[in-house]
Amino acid sequence: MFVVFIISLIYLIFATFININWIHEIAAYFNYPLAIYIVVFVALIPSFIYMFTLMSILFTKKERKVCNKSNCDVTILIPMYNASHCIERTIKSIIKQKYCGQIHIIVIDDGSTDNSLELLKKMNCCFDITILKIKHSGKSYALNVGLTYVKTKYFITLDSDTIMHPLAVQNIIDKLENSKKDVAATAGTIIVQNDKKNFVTKLQQWDYTLGIFGVKLYQGSYDSTLVAQGAFSAYKTNIIKANCGWQNCIGEDIVLTWELLSKGYKINFAKNAIAFTEVPESFNCLFKQRKRWARGMIEAFKKVRIITSKKLSKKSKFLMCMNTLFPFIDLALLIFVPLGIIFLLFNNHLFMGILTLIVILLGLILCFVIEIKRRNVFKEVNCKLKRRSFLAFIFYALFYAFILAPSCLVGYIKELLNVKKEW
Repeated sequence: MFVVFIISLIYLIFATFININWIHEIAAYFNYPLAIYIVVFVALIPSFIYMFTLMSILFTKKERKVCNKSNCDVTILIPMYNASHCIERTIKSIIKQKYCGQIHIIVIDDGSTDNSLELLKKMNCCFDITILKIKHSGKSYALNVGLTYVKTKYFITLDSDTIMHPLAVQNIIDKLENSKKDVAATAGTIIVQNDKKNFVTKLQQWDYTLGIFGVKLYQGSYDSTLVAQGAFSAYKTNIIKANCGWQNCIGEDIVLTWELLSKGYKINFAKNAIAFTEVPESFNCLFKQRKRWARGMIEAFKKVRIITSKKLSKKSKFLMCMNTLFPFIDLALLIFVPLGIIFLLFNNHLFMGILTLIVILLGLILCFVIEIKRRNVFKEVNCKLKRRSFLAFIFYALFYAFILAPSCLVGYIKELLNVKKEW
């Protein structure tokens, strides 16, 4: 990480030097504090993050292929609530797994009010499924109940609307079992399942294949993946039980990941363990989801003492601290984009000049590199990704962060003010 940081820092210094005149130009219309804020959080910090991510991915050592496939028994925990439209597909994807060991399935019904429990009972006649029924108490409680029934060395959490590639279990357990002893969990790769539904899901397909996959790719290279997402991740059972499972919070997977990191454990990433999940199909639902994610991040900062932790690695601490910049970037985007459009209407390119294009170009280069990595991974496991919308990519590259910024800011503020949580 040191070399990558130095390269990124040199780039930041260079970018700061060439952006000084831009600050003066903006200040001529507004004031220096606002001009500095916009340039720092729209151009300098994002370009530093882009460069750091790009260099981290390019400097990642090629992983050695695992010769010995894991054949130990594994348990899959599936918390379920009103999942009648998807639970059958999820279970069938588990049955189709090409795994060398035995897979135990535990489904925790969190007080469903539809017929998902009846569907599950019918499937249990053909497949060996442990069904636990509890009162509606939330995902973290359901997972903790299921955890008490896990007897295997490793277990996987899987959302009820997530289906796995046939090699998903084998690849994620291989990664976890062949990792160092201090690795507590392995995050899998999540791809959008319902991407063809409409423009909103097409946008998220680009987000998952470029944004989320890219972030996990570089964080995983430092064994500091900041979110072992509950939708599809593998864990060492003894470590999670010793940690007393998941806390009752809105971002239970983020908090658990940060707790493990703060105790000196590492979290890696299995890029070739692929699962497909359903994403929100409207902007309203997408905004609610990202608001929850934003609250989850602030929640993690409140619950886990990352600054004072002596066991937390410097790499993880640095990556966590970078997350503190996101609220400031989101706010800067809300100021910058509307002002840029207004100025363009008057044929003034103050906010949309060459320096803005440099940041966009760097982001596009990063997207290109991530896409190459993604294609290589999918080719490795013979997983074909359907053709994606080029129009959606243009919208994703130019406006996606801006349209999500308001919901993220609301999430940050609500958590800081301890507003009552809504699922």
